[in-house]
Amino acid sequence: MAARRKIRLIHTSDTHLGDDWNPAAAARALAAVVDSVHTLRGDALLIAGDVFDNARIADAVLEFFVSEMARAAVPAVILPGNHDLYDAATLYRRHPFADAPDNLHIISGARGETVALPDLTLDVWGRAMDSHTPAFRPLAGMPANRNGRWLVAMAHGHFHYPDDTEERSSPIRPHEIAAAQCDYIALGHWERFEDVSQNGVTAYYSGSPLGAAGARGQVAVNVVELDPQAAIEVSVAQAQLPLR
Repeated sequence: MAARRKIRLIHTSDTHLGDDWNPAAAARALAAVVDSVHTLRGDALLIAGDVFDNARIADAVLEFFVSEMARAAVPAVILPGNHDLYDAATLYRRHPFADAPDNLHIISGARGETVALPDLTLDVWGRAMDSHTPAFRPLAGMPANRNGRWLVAMAHGHFHYPDDTEERSSPIRPHEIAAAQCDYIALGHWERFEDVSQNGVTAYYSGSPLGAAGARGQVAVNVVELDPQAAIEVSVAQAQLPLR
């Protein structure tokens, strides 16, 4: 059993490529995220849902995304969300993904799937969303960490604070986080950065790259430090949008 390595993860979500509001800004934000993987020396990139805004976007948007993931060079793990469901009509089965680079890993199992990255002593688990309803529970069925690697979970959904009264689709409950047997939970669905850690289990929303930055012309990502000799550290790194 290999000892855990010290690794750095770059976590983002909700890039909404191909949206109708400002598709150029979304593309530039994703490019800035990939730039940050290099400048921050990330070992892996996690995008926790809503990579794409809808299933009707053009192939050119998918081709751009695939090329950016190739440029990232490090393992990139993608979790489908409510805007880019992994259902019968999912865009993740369209032609541009046929030539996806080897470093791109798309979680497709609706009941849960683990992406093993042995070189990083890391397993990444998630449930691909096939239906955005209250019945879909993003953290249900998470395995226990039994092989000695880092275990990171990805989940796309709405965290319910104890005083929330409205039932939301894809709910994430405090007790589910508290009971999770993993090292970090990379969350998506909220546009803002938020710490929702429970009972010593580290869980954060990254927010969208643009929404979490808090300033025009900048993007923000979560930087997650996994060090076997220290506590898990999560920080926010900001960068300027590229001019291209």
